[in-house]
Amino acid sequence: MSKDIYDVMINPTRMRIVQILASQEKKTATELCEIISDVPRTTLYRHINILIDAHVLTVVEERKVRGSVERTLSLNTDELSKQNTMEDVPKKVFTFLMNIYTKFDKYFNRENFKPGNNKIFFNNTILMMDDREFDQFLLELQGLLIKHSHEMSEGRRPRDISIISAPPEESEK
Repeated sequence: MSKDIYDVMINPTRMRIVQILASQEKKTATELCEIISDVPRTTLYRHINILIDAHVLTVVEERKVRGSVERTLSLNTDELSKQNTMEDVPKKVFTFLMNIYTKFDKYFNRENFKPGNNKIFFNNTILMMDDREFDQFLLELQGLLIKHSHEMSEGRRPRDISIISAPPEESEK
C-alpha cells in the first residue's frame, strides 16, 4: 500500500466511496455513481481508480455489460488491516478531522449557505460513565445508526454525521 494513503484518503469524494463500501461490502462502479450522484461520473471513476491504485479498493468481480467491463469493488481489508497500527492513529485522526473540516469549509464558502435549513450543527458533550455504561451507550448508538441507515429514495438526502470519542483533558492535581 502506498505510503501516501492518508493523502489519498483525505479527499472527501474518496472518503465517501470508502464509507459506502465499508457499510455495504461491495458495489459496482455504476452503483457508486448512482449513490454519489452529485459528483460527475468521470470524476467519480477517476477517484475510484486512484483508490484502486493505492490498494484501498480491490476489484472482486468483472463482467461484460453491453460491450464494456463492469467492475465490482470492495475495500481491500487485508491491505487496510496492515495499515491499522498504533503508530498510524494520529495520522488517521488528522485525516478524519481534515475530512470534516473540508466539508464545512466547502459548505460555508457556498454563496447561499443556510445551516438552519440544512440542519447543520456541531456539539461537544462530556458524559460521565463507567466503562460498562459507555459500552451500553455505544451499543445503543450503533442500533440507532443501523435503524436509520436507509436507502436513497424520494425526499431523502444524505445526512453526514461524524462521531468521535476524544480523550478527556487530564485535570491538573
